[in-house]
Amino acid sequence: MKRTILIFLFFSFAGILVYPQTPDQLIAEANEAYARSEYSYAAELYEQVLEQGFVASELHYNLGNAYFKNNRLGPAILHYERALRLDPVNDNILHNLQITRNRIVDRIDERPKLFYERWWQNIIKIQSATGWGITSIILLFIFLSLTALYLFSRTRGVKKASFYTAVFLLFLTVFSFIFAQKQYNRLTADNEAVIMNPRVSAKSSPSPQSPDLFLVHEGTKVYIRNGIGEWLEIGLPDGNVGWVKKETLEVI
Repeated sequence: MKRTILIFLFFSFAGILVYPQTPDQLIAEANEAYARSEYSYAAELYEQVLEQGFVASELHYNLGNAYFKNNRLGPAILHYERALRLDPVNDNILHNLQITRNRIVDRIDERPKLFYERWWQNIIKIQSATGWGITSIILLFIFLSLTALYLFSRTRGVKKASFYTAVFLLFLTVFSFIFAQKQYNRLTADNEAVIMNPRVSAKSSPSPQSPDLFLVHEGTKVYIRNGIGEWLEIGLPDGNVGWVKKETLEVI
């Protein structure tokens, strides 16, 4: 009898090891921990979900909230930025990201963009890469339908209207594909990062003996320009450029 119980306990324990909690279970537990103000534990559970390969804007958003509540501004901004890549027009993400940025040390003025650059970027951000891809497919289907109508219709007015409408939709389809590609490139880009150390000195060259150029602090977003060994050349929105160790930042 005792042997049977031991065998049962052994396989039950083995089952727990083999079958860890599912992402849904971990998220539910993390949400409950967050509601109890156990922010460190909630963040740990959300991180476990990410380790299982589950990715969603809501997950990064919740993880960013947990880190923010725990006053860890670097990881909070990192995950808000990752959430924003997946859902670029989410007002909650944008709002919380701005609040967190207002609490970091660095205040870096970004180079003013020309009006057409802002206009172009705002259009691209209307939808995610998936959204623009679906739009492209729908527009392409309508374009092909109108092309068929133009080819087979015997009515002059219908042929004329279908032709011009098809040409217009062709342009929209091409631009939708371009926007989808731009959003995909932005989603998969590895040239943006967030400083994770409290204080980092950017060097003039990839060497600890080189002169310091400027300081960056936790939570500052930087752009990776180049890399040599354990060093990365970073750029700031205001145009400053310097070298920092890889371990001081994390790629978005």
